[in-house]
Amino acid sequence: MFSRATQERGGAQLGQDPLHLRITSAAVVLGLVATGCVMVVRDAAARGGLAGSAGAAAGRPPGRSGPLSAPIAVARSQQARSQQARSAGLRLLSQAAIACQSVAYQGVQVIASMSPAGRSVSVVDVWHRRGRRALIQIADVGRDNDSGDDEQDPAPVIGMTQQMVVLLGANYQVTISGTGLADGRPARVVVVRRTDGELAARFWLDNATKLPLRRQIFDTHARMISDDSFIDLRLGAEAAAGAPAAGSRPPSSPLSEDQLAQLRAQGWPLPGPLPGRLTQMEASRTVTASGAVIELAYSDGLSVVSVFVQRGHLPAELSGWSEVALRGQRVYAADPDDRSVAWSAGGFVYTLIADAPEQTVDQVVAALPHDANPGLAARLIRGLRRLISWLDPFR
Repeated sequence: MFSRATQERGGAQLGQDPLHLRITSAAVVLGLVATGCVMVVRDAAARGGLAGSAGAAAGRPPGRSGPLSAPIAVARSQQARSQQARSAGLRLLSQAAIACQSVAYQGVQVIASMSPAGRSVSVVDVWHRRGRRALIQIADVGRDNDSGDDEQDPAPVIGMTQQMVVLLGANYQVTISGTGLADGRPARVVVVRRTDGELAARFWLDNATKLPLRRQIFDTHARMISDDSFIDLRLGAEAAAGAPAAGSRPPSSPLSEDQLAQLRAQGWPLPGPLPGRLTQMEASRTVTASGAVIELAYSDGLSVVSVFVQRGHLPAELSGWSEVALRGQRVYAADPDDRSVAWSAGGFVYTLIADAPEQTVDQVVAALPHDANPGLAARLIRGLRRLISWLDPFR
C-alpha cells in the first residue's frame, strides 16, 4: 500500500537466552558432581591416580586436558559468532539512521508493490536537508499531478530511525550478507529475518554515506511485497537546495501518554499495543475543518502502521474507495492491495495506512472497533487524505 501512501514509515529488552540457561544448569550440575567426587579423588590420590580420576569425574578421558564439554564449547562459540554478526548488522543500520538525518540529498525513488491484485509502480522526487524532514513530490505516473492536488496519495521514503533499529533488534534477526550495487553505487547488504528464520527484508546501504538506497520487504511466506529504490541520487546541500516550497498542512502537536489517557477517559477509543509486535512510536493531534484527528504511529522495526481516529461517520458509499471484507469486517479500501482502509464504528472514523504485509494489516483491522452502522459525511475522508502526508517515521 505504501507504494502510494507516504512514509516507509522504543526499545525492548531481549528475553533470557535459552542456551545460556542450559549452560548455567550444566555448570551447576558439574559443580554438584565435582563435590560428590571428593572422596573418589582423595581415594584415587592415595593410589596415585589423582589426575586420571579427576579427569574422569569432569567427563574427560584419563590423562587428557581440555574443555569440560565439547558440545558446550561448540554451542558457546556458535552463540558468540551469531551475536557478533547480529551486532554488526544492527550497528550498520544504526549508522544508516544517523545518515538519514545528517546527509543532504536529492533523488528519485521508484516504489513497486506486489499483491494478489497485481503490481503497481509509483515514482516520487525526494529532497532532504540536513536535520530536516524529507520533502516528497509525486512524479507524473500517467495522470496529471501538476494541479497541486493535495489529495493525491503520497509515497514512502526509504529510511531508518534509531527507534526502528531498536525494534528490529528486538523482533528480528539482523545480519550483514555481503555487498552489492544500488543506483550504481557500492553498497552493503543487510538481511532481516523473522525469528523462525524466514526472510523479511533486505537493505542496500551506501558504502560512502550509509544512506539506505534500496529496500525489499517480504511477507510471512517470504514472497516479495515491495521493492523500493533510489535512482539518480545526488548528494550535498546544493542538490537538496532545489526543493520546492512545502505545501500547507494543518499544524499537529505531539501527545504524551498522560494526554492519551485523558482522551481515552473522554471516550476516544484509542488503541494500545497492536498485534504483530507493533509498538507505538508516536502520537499526535491535528485540528482540521472536520474536527480533531488523532494519529497513532506503530512499528515493529520493519512494518509501519498509522491509525487515524476522528469523530464522525462514513456514508454507505464512498467515491474512489471500494468496499471489501478483511477478517470478516466490512471496510473501504483505497487501493487494490487493501493496505489503506477506512471504516466507521461507534461514532468514530478509523483510517489505517500501512506499510506492512497483508497478514499484519488483517490482524490490526480485526483488533480495532467495528460496527455495521454506516453514516454520513464523506468529507471526513477528504480531510484525512489531505492530512495523511503519511506519518513520517524518519523525521
